[in-house]
Amino acid sequence: MPDAGAPGPRRRALRWLLLALLVGVAAVTAANLYLAAAARPAILAGVSAAPTRPYAIVLGNRVFPDGSPSDELAARLETALALHRAGRAGKIVVSGMVHENYDEPRAMAAWLEARGVPAGDIVRDAGGHRTAATMADAAALGIRSALIVTQEYHLPRALYFARHAGIDALGVPSPTRFGRRLVAIRVFFREAAARAETVVEVAVRGVR
Repeated sequence: MPDAGAPGPRRRALRWLLLALLVGVAAVTAANLYLAAAARPAILAGVSAAPTRPYAIVLGNRVFPDGSPSDELAARLETALALHRAGRAGKIVVSGMVHENYDEPRAMAAWLEARGVPAGDIVRDAGGHRTAATMADAAALGIRSALIVTQEYHLPRALYFARHAGIDALGVPSPTRFGRRLVAIRVFFREAAARAETVVEVAVRGVR
């Protein structure tokens, strides 16, 4: 005769599911706190606080069919342009996704050139389909010191990957331009999960 006080299989499964969920949330929270704390000393107040570095690395983002950058990418390019004009960055690395007719680095370079940056001061990286790849490509180019340009929410991951690629990096935050609150919420949860994945990836695979 079954023990009336023992939980049934469905209840036990629900408890294990709840426990796994709590462990997952705790792990993601810990990874986010760790990355945020590690990145905080390397995130600058803005362009005026940036020291002179040989390179500024601009992380890619969405480009529209007409070649114009999305609001987030335009903000990054504006920050990189300000760094270059102020003499804080000698060259600008534009890194992003390239797939068939879609080419983020080309659009980024065109935007900068249209605003007076010499083509010789722009380095295109067509392999930047993700943040880790951008930093690995930069290291392969021999870059050892750089300013990283992206939105502040993205900088903890970018700086972590840069550090593990052997790059002495400082982050220069660009303005965050979310048109809708739902977009901001979606980005928040996506970035939280991505930060946890970053810590695991570096720990397990030793990304450099």
